[in-house]
Amino acid sequence: MVLTVLIIFAYIESSMGNFQGFYCHDQGIISLLSHLKISSRTDLDSLLAAWLQIRIVVWWARAYFCSLEVHRHLPSTLPPGITMENLPAFQGQRVNVLSIMCESHRINFSALLRHWDTGDFGAQGSELCSGDEEFDKTCHFLAQQGEMLDRWLDALPTSDLPIDGLDGVHEIDHVDQRTPIFFRSHEAALNFAYYTVARIMQSTGLLRSLKKADPSYIPYDSHTEESWTRVLLRIARGTKMETSLSRNSYTIGFSGLLLTALLRCQARGLALEIQEWLQDLEILKPTEEGAFPLYQTLGVVNTINCQKMANRDVFAVTQSVDDEGGTPKINAYNSQSISSLLFHGMSRTSGALFTDYLPVAL
Repeated sequence: MVLTVLIIFAYIESSMGNFQGFYCHDQGIISLLSHLKISSRTDLDSLLAAWLQIRIVVWWARAYFCSLEVHRHLPSTLPPGITMENLPAFQGQRVNVLSIMCESHRINFSALLRHWDTGDFGAQGSELCSGDEEFDKTCHFLAQQGEMLDRWLDALPTSDLPIDGLDGVHEIDHVDQRTPIFFRSHEAALNFAYYTVARIMQSTGLLRSLKKADPSYIPYDSHTEESWTRVLLRIARGTKMETSLSRNSYTIGFSGLLLTALLRCQARGLALEIQEWLQDLEILKPTEEGAFPLYQTLGVVNTINCQKMANRDVFAVTQSVDDEGGTPKINAYNSQSISSLLFHGMSRTSGALFTDYLPVAL
């Protein structure tokens, strides 16, 4: 009973964007489980899965948008005592794939952002390139996440796969294909969208390019990331926007996923397709989708695409001064009032890294 009440309060605080309130209840849940010595393999699987899902949603919301230092040192989404190996005990597939996606995101961005973590917003980051040992360690961790994702896909029921089978997903070389990918349920579509973003985050092409720091700059080969981004867009197109708005409240939605994909996408045409999808969603006049502020997201995407038009790719977005997630949503729909952000990227013409403080193009 106590666990149920704590989880309900955690959901309420999450919906209000009250991160401090959520962390209070979240810590209470961890303490209760530790005191009762309840493992993941109990009759409480459904409750624990509900808690972990909202915990992951808050983790994602905290990652966008926080300071560079906070983003680089975000903890794992899983609490002490629960590992990836425990997760198959939970009912359903949602928590499993969300955990793998976020852990891949955490590992990838932690390695990426160290190239801009100079303490000087205008400084170049080439001198911070990681050594072979650290790069190999990052690749090893991402490969482990990839293996877990393979097992997740292998265990997926046939009813949760794309209606036309997996051919349309595995043939990712057809990057010009715009055909929607349909699923038998909205939940299955969203789970596969998480799978797709996890694949993007497990790609090491950009990290490898930054590691080389070659003065004779050649833009890195982002074919894999862009191919999976195309798949993500096809999944989004096969899903009704109204359904996403009504049913993604307590999970990560397409708008947040597309922003993440954009940060690994060099193709301008594909970047504009992401912007167009968000603009189409905006026509419905929602304030949020998947617990993510739509207008703020669209503004950030517009700014990133303006940079792309100037031959400058943006790979990360952070705040200059962290606001700990902003204030709870009481009189406004969003908990963060953001008009400018730090955009971290690389010039396509010179290969020079940059960090610019830019207004969000609302």
